[in-house]
Amino acid sequence: MVTLKQARRYLKNFLFTVGLVIVGISLISPILAPLLTGMALGLWGRVLFGGMVAFPLVVALTLVFMVAASFLNRVYDIRSLLDAHRFLQRLLFGTWYFGPYLLIKEGKIARGADTVLHRIGGPGFLVIYNDSAVITERAGRLYRILATNLPKRQNYPLLEPFEKIWEIVDLRPQQWTFPVRAMTRDGIPVVCEADVRFKIDDRILTPDGQLTPKPPTDEEPYPFTPEAVFKAATARWIREPDFQGPPMDWRGRVVVGFTEGILRNILAEYRLDWLLSPTGENDHHPRKVIRERLQRALEEEALKVGARILDVQLGEIRVEDDQIPAQWVEAWRTEWESRTAAARVEGEAELLRIEAARTQAQAEMIISLIRELQSAAIGDKQIRSFLLAARLAERLRWMSYDPFTRAFLPPESLRTLQRLQQILEEDRALPPAGGVG
Repeated sequence: MVTLKQARRYLKNFLFTVGLVIVGISLISPILAPLLTGMALGLWGRVLFGGMVAFPLVVALTLVFMVAASFLNRVYDIRSLLDAHRFLQRLLFGTWYFGPYLLIKEGKIARGADTVLHRIGGPGFLVIYNDSAVITERAGRLYRILATNLPKRQNYPLLEPFEKIWEIVDLRPQQWTFPVRAMTRDGIPVVCEADVRFKIDDRILTPDGQLTPKPPTDEEPYPFTPEAVFKAATARWIREPDFQGPPMDWRGRVVVGFTEGILRNILAEYRLDWLLSPTGENDHHPRKVIRERLQRALEEEALKVGARILDVQLGEIRVEDDQIPAQWVEAWRTEWESRTAAARVEGEAELLRIEAARTQAQAEMIISLIRELQSAAIGDKQIRSFLLAARLAERLRWMSYDPFTRAFLPPESLRTLQRLQQILEEDRALPPAGGVG
């Protein structure tokens, strides 16, 4: 609605112009009347003469106004001469009613896009929904940021003379799905769809130095910061007129400029077999690893255009079969088979090393047992059998303490060794024959 201040300004300008004309005629009439008529005129004569003098002046002022309106119509290619008259009237006297106005919602002009207010500028009003923010320009430079609560709460901003919309920023969360074509490390083209959710950055710096998102409210359901809106408005790339791709504003920069380039570089680091191979229980899925890397990189790059990444998801990574040359498929198959054969040979060599180590351990155990038996065989015949068994059990017990040797002893051997030691201990505890008197 029009405020009292705006109505007062309109009346001041209008009455000042009309009053200036009336005062001028009143001063000129008494001077010109005697000179032109040669006699003194009374009050009504002066009024009549003033009217005769004022008529050509009014006609002249009207012609000047029409010429100025026609000039504006030609210069700015206004739709009709009436619109040019109204625009000139607003420039001279301001607005005394709520109009004209532009309706801004969903990040675009919903009403009044073909009006003089949009093409040339104010005076005029903006009705801005809480899902949009507007950046205006005046005199060839960016002027200010307007929104539902800017410059004040629940306002209908009045555009100043020749102030017009330069850019509109959609404050709602955005979700774009974009197919990214890339080349793997082994030269095979693949396609992966990236699903990115983002919005205008609404984080503010807390006293402890942390960036915290502003909570949404009823008056501001889509929070934002003026700095982020300014970055987003000035992030537009100007493309050639016949460009058929998505618009390269701040949204296109996030998806096409950042997501496509980063994801393409990440996919180029991996081979196709790793991207398509199944994963084990403790392994991360390739898409999960790539998604985490992509989201971390996007969170840093999105700050350049005033955006904040909400979520990143990746679709299936698939091969473009119709674009793969046959030699690339053959080269990939050959390399995969060679790596599989190399892994098989390495496994067989490891088995041979383990078998050789087992044979060596068994040989060393046999040699050690033979030495112990030879040393125990030389002695008294009465204790030779007991000593041989004791030496054998003792040697086997010490050999079982070696982890390398123990690895090649079956569980039955260890249980037999424990039983043999128990029998020897029982025999040692018995008294010799005839020892009881």
